[in-house]
Amino acid sequence: MPKAVDHEERRRHVTAALLRITEREGLEAVSLRTVAAEAGCSVGAVQRYFSTKDEMLHFALRTVVEAERERLRHIRLGPAGMSFPEALRATLAELLPLDTRRQGEARIWAAFYARAAIHPEFAAVIDELNQEARDNLRKVFTYAESVGELRPGQDHDALAQLVLSIMDGLMWSILMCPSGAHKDHVAAIDTAVNLITGVQ
Repeated sequence: MPKAVDHEERRRHVTAALLRITEREGLEAVSLRTVAAEAGCSVGAVQRYFSTKDEMLHFALRTVVEAERERLRHIRLGPAGMSFPEALRATLAELLPLDTRRQGEARIWAAFYARAAIHPEFAAVIDELNQEARDNLRKVFTYAESVGELRPGQDHDALAQLVLSIMDGLMWSILMCPSGAHKDHVAAIDTAVNLITGVQ
């Protein structure tokens, strides 16, 4: 009897190969051929799961997003967890591309942003993910305000956009100098959290 093929597992295997190439050499080194070589399979095998580089990139971004969600699950807000300033600081710090793995993930984001500027289908994916993030942030802000850990009367929609803009700005800044010291980027997180929460 032929062995059953786990198509989702094969897609994840190919995506892991794409991410390894991106971490080592950047997204410009990614192609169906290089991903196939990294994954140890033929180009035809890769094309059974992804017909184009853009399709691979879509799946890779979803994989990166899920990896980020998994890393953030330990950050718990509330009476049995962190205060709002602590949780916001920990979240921003976790998402900074300060090691090889996270730099590879950030390059996937950067490639997606670049394509989103000219391709509506990429822009739609970014908008969907940003909307999910804004919704989650608004819920967090509502809770933080209710327990006195966020200055009352602030515009939660504007605050959510500010946090996302800070995350994107720090990501791009670090990607521009990946081998440099990042003390200023870490300090910027503390400053942003202090300004948002009103901590002195």
